[in-house]
Amino acid sequence: MTSEDAENQIATLHAALQQYLETLKAEHRNTFGQYVRKYVEYTGAEVELGDLSRARVESYVESQISVTDPAAQERVTALKGWFKYLHKEGLTEENYGVQVRVKRVSNGRASANAARRQAVESVDMTAEGVQALREELETLEKEVPAIRELIAEARQDKDFRENAPLDAAREAMAFNDQRRKEIEATLKRARVVDSKGNVSGITGVGSLVTVTRVDTEQQMVFKLVGPREANATEKKISVESPVGKELLGRRPGDEVEVEAPSGTIAYRVDAISQG
Repeated sequence: MTSEDAENQIATLHAALQQYLETLKAEHRNTFGQYVRKYVEYTGAEVELGDLSRARVESYVESQISVTDPAAQERVTALKGWFKYLHKEGLTEENYGVQVRVKRVSNGRASANAARRQAVESVDMTAEGVQALREELETLEKEVPAIRELIAEARQDKDFRENAPLDAAREAMAFNDQRRKEIEATLKRARVVDSKGNVSGITGVGSLVTVTRVDTEQQMVFKLVGPREANATEKKISVESPVGKELLGRRPGDEVEVEAPSGTIAYRVDAISQG
């Protein structure tokens, strides 16, 4: 297996997680492993490692790790080890573990300012991406009554200490609530980019970009999207990813170079169309 083949096999969070768990000692596999697994499930198992960013990691930490959580420090330690491993193995360009820490709230002013900044920042998205979020939100809202019913049924077992169904139902509700809040916040800030109105011949969010990898002459088509729409299986790449950054603002005939763990990869932009 070549180094390029190995890189492709561990390009997603899910693949990297499976490899990482094998490196943990038995006593840490269940404790630290569960916290890293929750991070992967939250972020998206099929998200490409190249689509990780400081902002995405900080967003997870701020929303999922509370100073009041008795396991907060253990979760921080687990995630720091995970991100350190990814960087050490050359799977990420930097160690995102430095972003993982329990945020202490003093007078609440810093948190309020951060929330205010987040509220005013617009998020460029395609119309397709916005519609997908609206449909996901609708599905999540429809699931709420069923989850509440599961919680009610599980509560009939008075022994809450070892009530796995109740724990699972509560976790499902917590995930549902958090995801709905995220989608609602994103939709409020979403700015739909009309890619069909782009007649300049320059790539932007929503563009379909046909490129050729120079060293292998392999041709592929990517769709440039915002970070919240990235989907490796559908060839939708974030404009914040290493490849996406280089392809943004390009014209047919341009050549770009992307730094990857296996070395520098050159691509030639062959054609641009609007999705």
